[in-house]
Amino acid sequence: MNQIRVLALTRYSRLGASSRLRSYQYLPFMKKYGIEVEVVPLLNDDYIRYLYSGKGRRKVAIFRAYLHRMGNLFRAKRFDLVWIEKELFPFFPAWGEALLNVLSVPYVVDYDDAIFHNYDLHPQ
Repeated sequence: MNQIRVLALTRYSRLGASSRLRSYQYLPFMKKYGIEVEVVPLLNDDYIRYLYSGKGRRKVAIFRAYLHRMGNLFRAKRFDLVWIEKELFPFFPAWGEALLNVLSVPYVVDYDDAIFHNYDLHPQ
């Protein structure tokens, strides 16, 4: 049997509580059953440390992260499945997801049940 290869596009690295609960905790289980998962967080540890320090968001870091994520979309075809935590590009329309459709890349999206609050309660 061929091993299943999954590209997990998480929001954060392990430092981000939401990603830890929604994605990272399942990796040992998946590995046990022969599912190879490559995890690529949108926002890295440095960004999370800065955010958790109360200093706010780093717009240049977010821009770079979006460019890196776009590059990962173009290599998604190498995987059997793309696992998206919440959304590919927060605060943007679903262009990335539409691109995966055009490229015929199968994907699943793991939505938090209250994801809409990222937008309706956002201070703008």
